[in-house]
Amino acid sequence: MDSEWVCEQTRNYLVDPLKVYFAEQQIVAFVGGNSFVYYVDPQTSRVCNLGPDFYAVRGGVQGGQTKWVSYEEGGLLPTTVIEFLSPSTEVRDRGKKFCIYRDIFKTEDYFLVDPETLFIEGFTLRHGHYVGLTPEPDGWFFVRSLGLQLGIVDGWVRLRTRDGQLLITDREWANEEKRRADEEKRRADEESERRGKLEEKLRSLGIDPDQV
Repeated sequence: MDSEWVCEQTRNYLVDPLKVYFAEQQIVAFVGGNSFVYYVDPQTSRVCNLGPDFYAVRGGVQGGQTKWVSYEEGGLLPTTVIEFLSPSTEVRDRGKKFCIYRDIFKTEDYFLVDPETLFIEGFTLRHGHYVGLTPEPDGWFFVRSLGLQLGIVDGWVRLRTRDGQLLITDREWANEEKRRADEEKRRADEESERRGKLEEKLRSLGIDPDQV
């Protein structure tokens, strides 16, 4: 079972913000996390499954699926995968899964994240092999398959645009809406106070404010 931190990290800071971003940009893609991907092993022709912590399928249609069944989705497989390491999964994430993502899924970008240190390792597929990615000078990785950057903000793994705009969470969106509402109320209160003082001044001069 995934830890509560991994579930919150994946859903709140990666999956949901990316779904919103893709919808706004009219990019066709399926985004999932903590769910199974079903595929056919090309060597044995058997149906197999893996459960990436986070994955995106460019070209996949978001239709309320709770899992991704590649052979029912035109053979499409994850183009981006992020796995959060743990003592019980690290060997598999670096071994069997690494090979499946590279050789069968042909996942363009694969990232490994240590939840304790938040150290990120990135790999990109070139000529059938995974090549280690080097972060940009500010510590962020460019994720070619998403057209976005991946990095750490306040203890969470986040996505942002090339110009540094974070893909915001539902909570951040709500806070921003509240901030805007509070700002509008403050301005309205200030205007009401200013108007009140003006009316009081006019009355002191024997002028009816309604006639002004």
